[in-house]
Amino acid sequence: MPDHLFVYGTLRADSAHPMAHRLRVGARLVGKASAPGLLYDLGEYPGALFAPEEKYRVVGEVYALEAPRLLADLDKYEGTAPPDEPGEALFERIAIEVKLQNGGKVNAWAYGLKKPLRARLIGSGDFIADRRVRNPRPVRP
Repeated sequence: MPDHLFVYGTLRADSAHPMAHRLRVGARLVGKASAPGLLYDLGEYPGALFAPEEKYRVVGEVYALEAPRLLADLDKYEGTAPPDEPGEALFERIAIEVKLQNGGKVNAWAYGLKKPLRARLIGSGDFIADRRVRNPRPVRP
């Protein structure tokens, strides 16, 4: 099981969301990273479809998880269904390989979409940069 978490939306360090603050307090930022996949604008937050063969990349950050309860809190925030309970959750926590900006790779948890959705593709793969262009105010919950 990975001991890292890859985040690409409202949990990133540049986000003003309270859960981003909770993550910064309960985990150690390793650095910027990316993973193969497609990033979609779902309104107040993004959703990623991760695929190892995808030529596009989702931009985000990797955190080293240090607080055991943190992952359960993040699962609740992301609205994932517990593994033993099938449900209509939008996201699922999956293990992916991410490429660190400063070199190297790490296996990390990530919250990915369970299925494709009809939404605007964020071509840059960077939710925070996309928001700054479209809406120069801070990302809010």
